[in-house]
Amino acid sequence: MFMTKRTSGELKRLAREFLNGNYTVMAVSVLASFLIPALLLSPFTAGLSPQLDAVMAMYLAAAVIVEILSQLLSAGLLRMHLRLAQNQPFTWKDLFWTFRSCPDRFILAAVILTAILLVPALPAAGCVVLLDITKPSSWLMIAVAVLAAAAVQLYVFYMFGLVYPLYIDNPQMTVAEGFRRSRQLMKGNKMRRFWLDVSFAGWNILGVLSAGIGILWISPYIRQTSVNFYLDLTGQLDAAGEGMQVSG
Repeated sequence: MFMTKRTSGELKRLAREFLNGNYTVMAVSVLASFLIPALLLSPFTAGLSPQLDAVMAMYLAAAVIVEILSQLLSAGLLRMHLRLAQNQPFTWKDLFWTFRSCPDRFILAAVILTAILLVPALPAAGCVVLLDITKPSSWLMIAVAVLAAAAVQLYVFYMFGLVYPLYIDNPQMTVAEGFRRSRQLMKGNKMRRFWLDVSFAGWNILGVLSAGIGILWISPYIRQTSVNFYLDLTGQLDAAGEGMQVSG
């Protein structure tokens, strides 16, 4: 197990250095990762209604497929940031790298993680369905159940949040090994990652206030910092930081 070394400020500083001169390709890739799934799903929204009919069934089936596609694009973006930090060449075409490089691992990992995250949500959903929502006491129980579910989901998300970069770094790693290794790396580091994410709250608000346009520049900054966090845990950020110092 590697020791964590860098503060959130240091991880962010390195992210800005890595992204210097590379923001355009990252922003374009972020835009593509949003537009491609949205455009593919848009034809299925015509005639959509809250009723469970044939149109809704087609939409839900398409949404599942598009979500898998979105996950693969997200993994491609992650690989671009990893290669940037590791001083390796990359282009916008790497956004589609996952499609030709064992996509089954990423798809299966996404399905497993989604299933795990759904488990703590079941009690909250049960409270909403079974309790009389007209009573104040029911609202209190629902609120407690929802907050408890959110806390458990956040814990699980941080525990297994490193499976994608682990798969990218280790082409032969199995799906189960990725989950096990992520749990090991995040042991004692979940709160550190939580505060790192909280520190971007202002940036996320700014992105929303800019009608989403600012997300094109904020998202690469956040994702690169997250990649730096992973590299710090695996001991790879020392070599990456030295490379930046030499190139500078």
